[in-house]
Parts: sequence; C-alpha cells; structure tokens
Amino acid sequence: MRYLLVTILALSVSAFAQTDEQRASIADRIKSFSTVCVAGEDCGGAPAGADMAQASLPGEAKYAGCAACHGANGGGGIGPALVGRDTDYIVGRLTAYRANEQVGAQSALMWGQAAALSDEDIQDLAEYVTGF
Repeated sequence: MRYLLVTILALSVSAFAQTDEQRASIADRIKSFSTVCVAGEDCGGAPAGADMAQASLPGEAKYAGCAACHGANGGGGIGPALVGRDTDYIVGRLTAYRANEQVGAQSALMWGQAAALSDEDIQDLAEYVTGF
C-alpha cells in the first residue's frame, strides 16, 4: 500500500513539474487526428465542393459499421467487395438480409447487421456505397 501511495505521489509531482513546452508536446500527440465536417456547419476551412458533398451523405455515418468487413472504400475483406455494385443490388441484398433470407454463404453475419436498418437507412447506404 505504501508503494502505491509513493508511486501516485511521484506521478502527481512529475505531472506538475512539466514545462509548458512538454505539455504542448503531449497535447499534440494525443489530439484527434481527423474531424468530420457535416454540411451546414462551420468546419474551419474544410474543403468545399465535391469532397464536401460526398462527406455529407447520410449513408457515410451508417457505413462505419460496414467498413470493418467490406473495407473503408468497399473493396472487400472479410465480406465481399461492394465497389461497382448499383443501388438496386445493394438495396435488394440489405432488404433480403433484414428479412433473414439466405443470400450467400455469409448471410447469417448480415442478418443481425441489417435487422435494425430502416428503408431510409438502406437507401442511404446504397447511395453512399455506389459513390465509391
């Protein structure tokens, strides 16, 4: 117990003994490395135009859970590639998965993912994916 108290005290003292330069260096190392700019918000000089339009699609946030298996840009991985698929294909597959239909070998993995998707979510995802 005494060792724990000494350690905590030593760490506390060392934290207070840091210079402003050291604190700034630490803050720089732990700062967020990216930001998400939503259309209509002041994004502090974020790029405008086509990049902003793509970043503000409603399906982008919904795709975050899909990226683990289908890749950040839909190139595939554990799950099949989505690049090159059209909106009707994506909507059809997600609707089938939501209904627990057997579509392929990995259908069971998708049933739980698609179960909570609304028709609007499915459409948003399809529109986002076809933009890859």
